[in-house]
Amino acid sequence: MREEQTTTARTTSCAACKDRATTCDRAKPNCTNCSRSNQKCQSHGLRLSWPRANDRRRAVVSQSSPPSSSPLTVGQISEARFVHTSHWDIELYHSLTSSVPVHTLPLLDVPMFWNPSKLEVLDRDLFEYSSASLATFGHDAAVLGNILVRVALEGKTASAAAVLQALLAFSSLHRYGLQSQAVELKIAALRSLAEGSAVPSLSAKETIQHAATGMLLCSFEVHQSSCTSGQWTGYLGGVKTVINASSIKSLLQISSDVAVLLDWVHYHDVLARFSLLHWKREGAPELPSTPTDLFCSQTSTLPPPIFSMLDLLSQICDTVASGAIPLETSDNVDDYKGFLGVMDWRIRSLPIPKVTDDSNGDGSDDVTLVVQLYQLALLLYLHRISDGLIDQPTRTQQHIDRAFAIFPRVSSCKQQFPILVIGCEARTDEQRAVVLDVISRTEKMSSSRSFNYCKRTLQAVWAQDDLAYGSNISYRDKLTSVLSHCVIVPTFV
Repeated sequence: MREEQTTTARTTSCAACKDRATTCDRAKPNCTNCSRSNQKCQSHGLRLSWPRANDRRRAVVSQSSPPSSSPLTVGQISEARFVHTSHWDIELYHSLTSSVPVHTLPLLDVPMFWNPSKLEVLDRDLFEYSSASLATFGHDAAVLGNILVRVALEGKTASAAAVLQALLAFSSLHRYGLQSQAVELKIAALRSLAEGSAVPSLSAKETIQHAATGMLLCSFEVHQSSCTSGQWTGYLGGVKTVINASSIKSLLQISSDVAVLLDWVHYHDVLARFSLLHWKREGAPELPSTPTDLFCSQTSTLPPPIFSMLDLLSQICDTVASGAIPLETSDNVDDYKGFLGVMDWRIRSLPIPKVTDDSNGDGSDDVTLVVQLYQLALLLYLHRISDGLIDQPTRTQQHIDRAFAIFPRVSSCKQQFPILVIGCEARTDEQRAVVLDVISRTEKMSSSRSFNYCKRTLQAVWAQDDLAYGSNISYRDKLTSVLSHCVIVPTFV
């Protein structure tokens, strides 16, 4: 009976007495011990706190983020943010750790923002609006926009009208958001495109106009990256089909502008195959195959390191998609490790320009820094997707440290692939804040497009990393599971 009374007293004592390991007499409003020590008594209230790290009576205790191997010394971190971990993240974690797929989780969608205003902006005003927000890599987006204008004004055919209407639709969307005028112009472009296709065969000029229209419609869909923008892969596939049916030589003979347009298609094609590699859903689209002479160094006008990086990413995606990665116990694992070593060396050997640490910081070095980020992202993706067959922990950590040292130095980074891949390596709050900061700086630019799915993917990956701290989840499974729960195929151009 005495032991029972003692137990009762311990369980009903106030929190302050429990913290000091003293006996509580449960007096009101304050117990005797709290009155003498000028402590606020908590015997009749509820105190919520995270369990202390040294509390051995609890299964779950306080645990801070693992310390970074090298502190961030460049740039300032902006206001604090929260990355929430929800029931959705926990259910996905159980699926990844138990190898039992979850079919009941809701999909990750991004809401569509509709501007209800009825706009009547003159075509001339839209026509003069800059196309600097077109997603490209290695070419100036404004230069690409000027090329599209020339293609649109070349003739008075239905194919030329389709380019013009698609260009106006994209400009209206970019300038005023999703509203009736942008949608009407898009529909008009589709009608003109269908009318221009009602011929026995397309001439070289019409082929380029159809390709330009398709890419503008693709850009229209990915600009806001909402849950209703899933048609972009169809437009990209149509562009490739039209180009594949033509003669590359005849296309290039029209104008030097054609090479820039082909580079634009090539960039979207490579990043589309990266997304489709990890978007595993029923009814996943399939892009047409590419002839070897369509996207090659002989026809490309991209700077050599950028073309090489896209080519290497394409090879990595093809290798992973083919299922050629062997198990550690396979007979051909040594040969495959040799192949990975060659790929790693090729990426590291790219002639990437260097930027000194005493840069003036006016944004003039952003292009070079983004190219460096792309190289580091390729190295990290190759190492992670190979499931540990490239065992270079020290070098991999050096790549991560270098990437997070570059992020604060760029004023913006429109290319989303390096932000996604490098962002997946963020383990500390400081590193995650740096990633969110560069996204925020980029989104504030008038020429930026939406980072909605990029941010949503990163937050879901970070939640899995926190839940799986100390355990081992396959990088490929984690990224594939998150991306496969996106409503549409996300694009990271």
